Amino acid sequence: MAKRWMSSVCLAVLFLTGCLQTNVIDEVSLIRSAAYDLDDEQQLKITVSFPTFIEQGGKNVLEKGIIEASGDTAKGTKVMLNKRAQRPLVLGQIRVILFSRELAEQGIEDLVDSLYRDPSVGNRILLAVVDGRAEEVLKTELGSGEQAGVFLSDLLRQNMEQNMIPSTNLHNFLFSFYSDARDPYLPLIKKAGDTVRVAGTALFKADVVHTTLSGDDSFLLKLLTTPARQATQQFTLNGEGATSHVVIEKLNSELKKEVEKTETGPIFRYNMTIDGEIIDYTGEMNLDEPGVVKEVQEKIEEEITRRLTDMLYQFRDEGIDPVGVGELYRSTTRDWRPEEWENSIYPAATFELDIELNVIQSGAIE
Repeated sequence: MAKRWMSSVCLAVLFLTGCLQTNVIDEVSLIRSAAYDLDDEQQLKITVSFPTFIEQGGKNVLEKGIIEASGDTAKGTKVMLNKRAQRPLVLGQIRVILFSRELAEQGIEDLVDSLYRDPSVGNRILLAVVDGRAEEVLKTELGSGEQAGVFLSDLLRQNMEQNMIPSTNLHNFLFSFYSDARDPYLPLIKKAGDTVRVAGTALFKADVVHTTLSGDDSFLLKLLTTPARQATQQFTLNGEGATSHVVIEKLNSELKKEVEKTETGPIFRYNMTIDGEIIDYTGEMNLDEPGVVKEVQEKIEEEITRRLTDMLYQFRDEGIDPVGVGELYRSTTRDWRPEEWENSIYPAATFELDIELNVIQSGAIE
């Protein structure tokens, strides 16, 4: 009886294995990154990058392969790409998808949804918007061999982990996109000469790029969306006829938020506590003197409060919600109506911020 049972199991496994599509790694090209643009005829143009081995002097040298094609749809363009590839192109190892700003300003819902429904694509791959042509970033010589395939993903992850920009990925983007109480955002990349850098954050209204934030403002958006941990940030202080800079490291933040509903509109209150250490200071004040650190601390609190308040009102006036203000309101509302929120409630919202900065003087340059 046991032998018959084992035979049945082995037979079932054999049949199931025959149904799976397998790929031999030496017989396929593993796409590591892809760029989505519009060509001269306003068709979708996809450029893919993958590692390839080139024989030089009897040795195999790892290089970066580039193939591009245009089409009406993402899947149709992939067919065109495979027609130009030496080996079948597979997406199982893709790390980064880049969208040109021109394309993102027309909407990327179909492209992102197509990626999400592809079982070979992980839902945590990184997405980014390029201020310019996305293919130019992909074709930049950012490194040789394997480094070229992973540079962009390492660049984006490092900026997210170091709290320079808010963290996001394919799953987070679609979660915010399909929510009726917040809008998505993606990192903004720029190419300057032979280098590529993260320049800030692209803010979306639904699936369309609406506006962008600088790197400094992206850090502030980070404070409003997720707590900062061990961050380093420079703050600019404007005094009487002089400007100074303060760099704070080991910066940790905690955020508490609540909403009060009134007849004139909701009041959103954000209470933020920030801890950190001063490691650099260009002002003329002596940080060793009593009360000077507290004075610097108060100026930074005023600066953060002013900029965050301006940012929240800017988002409200432009009708975008990357912070998730709508989610906070919805969490206290039984009869949630997205149209009512967008047309009458959100435009009447006001914001109150209380920023408490606890700074420790540590190794400051006077």
